[in-house]
Amino acid sequence: MVLLFLLMLSVCWEVFSRYYLGRGTTWVIEFSEYSMLFMTFLGTAWLLSKDGHVEMDIVVNALRPKTQRVLKATTSIVCAVVCLLLAWSGTEVSLDYLQRGLHRPTLMAPPYFPLFAIIPTGFFLLFVQFLRRTHRALQAPDTAAKKDRVLM
Repeated sequence: MVLLFLLMLSVCWEVFSRYYLGRGTTWVIEFSEYSMLFMTFLGTAWLLSKDGHVEMDIVVNALRPKTQRVLKATTSIVCAVVCLLLAWSGTEVSLDYLQRGLHRPTLMAPPYFPLFAIIPTGFFLLFVQFLRRTHRALQAPDTAAKKDRVLM
């Protein structure tokens, strides 16, 4: 939320300075790019923790609750493995950029490391959330079985 607020303020400043002061700033577009990168990779894990990602559930809803849980756990494990692999390779690239001391060839010339380090960080956080989602899916009680027991 802080990044989004700062992004909003910087864009408002850009509009104000361009139209009322007659000259724009040189850093707002670049700051906006970096802010959106950070918001994306930090926001995905939070969104998954709230089960806010879009799901194509037309077929899944037709399945029994136990099958739904197994399917959710299986897909979560596959996604966790993919996120871990992406975090690992992203860490290797980030550390390589840190060791070589590379900077972006832009006006602000920031080092590549923090810009690339957010990618493995975000994927690692997403990996953790997928593991938590797997655990929740496997620990969830079978609501249909509970209803049958109550009726008996």
